[in-house]
This record gives sequence, structure tokens and C-alpha cells, in this order.
Amino acid sequence: MPNVLPLLLVALALPAVACPPPAPVTMATAPAAGLDPKHAVWTEVLAKHVKGDAFDYAALKQDRVKLDAYVASLEAVKPEELAAWDKKQSMAFWINVYNAYTVKRVVDGYPVKSIRDLGDEKSPVWDRDLIPLGKLAPDLRKEKLTLNDVENKILRPKFKDARVHAAINCASKGCPPLRAEAFTGEKLDAQLDAQVKAWLEDPKRNRFDKAAQKLEISKVFEWFAEDFQKSAGSAQAWIAKFRPQDKDWLDTKKKLTVTYVEYDWALNDAKP
Repeated sequence: MPNVLPLLLVALALPAVACPPPAPVTMATAPAAGLDPKHAVWTEVLAKHVKGDAFDYAALKQDRVKLDAYVASLEAVKPEELAAWDKKQSMAFWINVYNAYTVKRVVDGYPVKSIRDLGDEKSPVWDRDLIPLGKLAPDLRKEKLTLNDVENKILRPKFKDARVHAAINCASKGCPPLRAEAFTGEKLDAQLDAQVKAWLEDPKRNRFDKAAQKLEISKVFEWFAEDFQKSAGSAQAWIAKFRPQDKDWLDTKKKLTVTYVEYDWALNDAKP
């Protein structure tokens, strides 16, 4: 049997070497639970493709990964998540839903001259079941919602805020322009006020003549007169809140001449 004592003495004399820690286990990062309250991906899409009061549908059709990712995140929202949000977060969510699915529908059918071409007289595009978020509006008893459901059965009756008409965009030149960022609960009031002011200050959509005591305003004010009356008593009184420079003659009981600007249903396309 060999003498192992010398070997043992040598081993004891060597400095101790610390064992390296075990290598971390690499795992795919799971997505954070819940929808991003800042809707950052939607903001990225908007910031890149909103061009003034137009939208670059052609470019988005060529690279729609982020649009599809954002829509998927909307569809992953659970009823209990939506129920936990405050009123402003919920309103911002539904505004973004309306705008994102409108853009998606146009991109799906692009090129097209008007969003109305994506439907027909018997079944307009706004009455088609395009939005698989029925679970978030159980009172409607539908698996898929329409754009009209979102606008007229959720946004208008639930939130009762006429500013929504400046925030949702129907992909047409006559609409209030699409905002170049997502709506969020924390900034909602400031965003809505800014949208209204920009819409009213655009002479293509609204015009005011103090000398003639005349308003030429968007047909939105005619179509949804009820909302503006409930909010301020009349469309002109509602407008006066956002146009202090005209408040002295708009917000009166005087009879003003009101006409409505012809609505342009051509696609708000950045590409001619």
C-alpha cells in the first residue's frame, strides 16, 4: 500500500480556493402582468405614423409588428383588471381601443380611399364585429364588439364626457385629428383639453366669425348635439369653454347663425 501521508500534508498546505457560485439559470422573461398603463407601444406606433392631421397607413402596413403586439395586449386584459382601474384609466383604455382597432381595420384593407369602403350600406364598417373584447363589456352580451359599440354603448353613456368626440378618430379627413400619443389615465384631462382646443382652432373643421355672429362647425356638433347640450347647455356654450377669445359672444343667449362644415369621408392618408 503506498504511503499517502506526504500527499496529504501537501494538500493541507495549499491555500483554500473558494468555490464559484452556481451560474444563474437563464429563463425567458415573462411579460409583466396587466396592460401597460402608459400604453407605450401604441404611443410608438402613433408617434411614428401620425403626420400632422394625416396617418401613414402604407408604412404601417409594411411593418405592423408593434400594432399587432399592442392589439394583442388589449385582448389579454381580463375583466377583473379593467374593474380595478379608475374612471380615467378606463376611459383612456376605451379611447385607445377605438383608435387602435380603427387603424387596424384600415391597415388590414389598405389601400382604400375611404374607411366607408370597408363596409356597405347594409353593414357599415362601424357596425361590424371587429373587436374581440366582449368579455370586458358583459352587459352587451357579445363576443365581439363593433366600433359603434365602443363609441355609443361604452364611451358616451358610461363616461358622459363630450371631449371624447375630439379624441376618437374615424380615419377620415373630416374627423378631429388622431393624437400622436396614446391616452393615459394620468394625463387624460390635459390630453382631452388639448385635443379639443386643436380641433376647434383648425379652420378646415371649425370657423368662427364674431363680426357676422356666425359659426361654421363640424357636423360632429350636429350628430351628437345631445352630448354638448348635456355638458354645457348648447354646442356654442361648450365651445366657448375652450375658446376664451370668443367667450364674450359665444356663451350668450343671443341667437347665432350656425352651419355645419361638410364632412370629408376621404381617408386621412399621408400618402397621396
